[in-house]
Amino acid sequence: MCRPKILDKIQEEYGFKVFQDGPYDLNIIGVRNLENHSNQYDDKLHVCYLGEDGEWKEHIFQVSTDAGRYWLTKQDYKDCAVYKHPQQARGAYKVGLHRGKYEALIQCQPVEFWRDGNKDDRADYGGEVYKSIIGLNIHRSSIYDSTEVDRYSAGCIVFSKMEEWNQFMNLVHKQKDVRGYHTFTFTLIAE
Repeated sequence: MCRPKILDKIQEEYGFKVFQDGPYDLNIIGVRNLENHSNQYDDKLHVCYLGEDGEWKEHIFQVSTDAGRYWLTKQDYKDCAVYKHPQQARGAYKVGLHRGKYEALIQCQPVEFWRDGNKDDRADYGGEVYKSIIGLNIHRSSIYDSTEVDRYSAGCIVFSKMEEWNQFMNLVHKQKDVRGYHTFTFTLIAE
């Protein structure tokens, strides 16, 4: 397979680093759908890497990069975090337990985000930029899959399908085992 086009895009349009130091040096890239369909898994997560054969590999997963309707509209909840795009959060993630329950990529370094407090059902992109460690993790929804984001995200990157989540975590563990790298970079752009 030729080098995935998404890698050229993040490098040429945004000046972001492409990781290609050998097998399983993962490029984890979220692509936010700016049409912003409320409460839907309408974004993509690309994982691109060189395989053991030296050829490029690419997996594309269905995710949400926006908080679900439940948290966006909850009157007594603080303003939701909205992951800022474009952004490359270098080494910002490591394997850990999401909310103490199951293995996921958890935030270990500050990332940039906006706050959305107008309590409508759509994430707002823009405003004051914050940078902190607030638990903007990369995790799954239900073990039975999910068709709506709802309570599964208050700002995290969330997978809708368990099978895709398992594939993703297998790649994460391959990077740890083969490369010995224990932190992960997440890049977010918008289309």
